[in-house]
Amino acid sequence: MAQLGSLKTYNASRVLSVLASRGRASRPELAEATGLSRATIGFLVDYLADRGLVRESGLGTSTGGRPPVLVEFNPEAAYALGAGMYELRWTVVLADLHGRILDRETVEMDGTEPSDAIRAISIGVDRLRARTNPRHLLPGIGVGSPGLVEWETGIVRSAVDMGWFDVPLGQMVETATGLRAFVVNRGKLGALAEFWHAGRSPQELIHVTIGTGVAAGIIHKGELYTGPSSSAGELGHTTILPDGPLCACGNRGCLQELVSESALVARAREALRDSSNTGRLLAERAGSHPEQLSVQDVLDAAHGGDEIALSVLREAAAYLGIAIANMINLLNPQRVVLGGPIGSASGMFCELVREQVRKRAMAYPFSKVLIDQTSLGFDAGAVGASVLILKQAPALLLERPGQILSGASITDRIQDRP
Repeated sequence: MAQLGSLKTYNASRVLSVLASRGRASRPELAEATGLSRATIGFLVDYLADRGLVRESGLGTSTGGRPPVLVEFNPEAAYALGAGMYELRWTVVLADLHGRILDRETVEMDGTEPSDAIRAISIGVDRLRARTNPRHLLPGIGVGSPGLVEWETGIVRSAVDMGWFDVPLGQMVETATGLRAFVVNRGKLGALAEFWHAGRSPQELIHVTIGTGVAAGIIHKGELYTGPSSSAGELGHTTILPDGPLCACGNRGCLQELVSESALVARAREALRDSSNTGRLLAERAGSHPEQLSVQDVLDAAHGGDEIALSVLREAAAYLGIAIANMINLLNPQRVVLGGPIGSASGMFCELVREQVRKRAMAYPFSKVLIDQTSLGFDAGAVGASVLILKQAPALLLERPGQILSGASITDRIQDRP
């Protein structure tokens, strides 16, 4: 447990943590949740109110006497920065303490070098800073990066589509912005974003990002599960076809070689060349240059009834359905969310995947899971990145201008003590 400097500061952070998770609570409820006396809670609430961190918000339900006064976390007490990269551009967001997006910037990268990424994210951060009172900013930034990221060091161990290997992205962001950086795979942060914006529920959730690759973010018991080497959720490198196409990781038949953007487009181009009687809409989009087809062309053509595009989506849904059914059987989630450029763009694809999962998952766990699309679109990675900082807010708000706590885990809650 990181030391918070004093018992008062530590207990005040516990009160803030309860309010951050519940939204509102009465003083008796805060006493019950923290194990502190009502007198101590009264003192701490006054202390936090004087600092502008909490405020009274009406009356609760009476249990026989006078209705209790409710206290709520003041979401405007401070703001958090988060950034997520997709398709050579950064989305940088400013969020309040409830995770609501207040402002955003999108900045294109000039190339694929790490220096290009740092230049773009710095521009986005500077623009948001220029429009925000610096005294209200928490001194950190969450970063959603492509690839396999070692969160403890902020090093991107491998992002094959970017050509990055052992890139110290966290250190580079810190040097460029002066903010403490937490770096996590962007797809995994989608799970944290969905969980936070659904009111910290359900406690068992999987977010699957389908784009240049495939990644799963796993929320277990209300926390983002990363595993001891930060590689939990690498769904894209699970084997689906033992003798399938060669993956950049050296294996054959990896899921991402079957359902990613490049896989869908390659399959559509191949099918288009092999057929002259179907795929009218797709053929119109391709013209004499099928190499210019994009994944959006394939999705649009499928929604228009194009047989080739529909066939491509059905095949991809079958492969992804196998992977998600296996995850449901293994992990028994309450909700599976499809995100990323493909998962968030097509309700038809989500329905096709749901049908495939129904055929392959065990009937009882399938009956208990909701499979739907993200409501956050391309912002999911950036929103999840800001949540990394929001989860540190109780300590940060009481220690400013101190540093972000390193702790045992970037997603650890401040745990209750007896």
